[in-house]
Amino acid sequence: MDIQQHERLLRLLTDEFENKMATVTFTQWDTDSEDEEEETQFAGKLVGYKLTDNEFEEKDLLLLFADEEAESVEILMEIPGEEVDLATFENGRLAIFGTEAEVVLEK
Repeated sequence: MDIQQHERLLRLLTDEFENKMATVTFTQWDTDSEDEEEETQFAGKLVGYKLTDNEFEEKDLLLLFADEEAESVEILMEIPGEEVDLATFENGRLAIFGTEAEVVLEK
């Protein structure tokens, strides 16, 4: 299922992932060289999120997790300000597409 509305993305985060354990994979591309990417993976519980407008007419999505050791992990990524292909959700796997990053949450 393609997610194209910000409100629907936030509702999905609440309904499917908030306060539940998931495997999180965060991939960020180097802005200078698109060939280089940095990937981080961990298991964690989504404990909060916030979507705000930024100065570039995009939106900042802040995801807050508690990992297996109860350590706090923050992911901040820019997503499109327009309601376009923001994410996909299928079989318990949510992929959120940012302008220079992608985060995947899997149940």
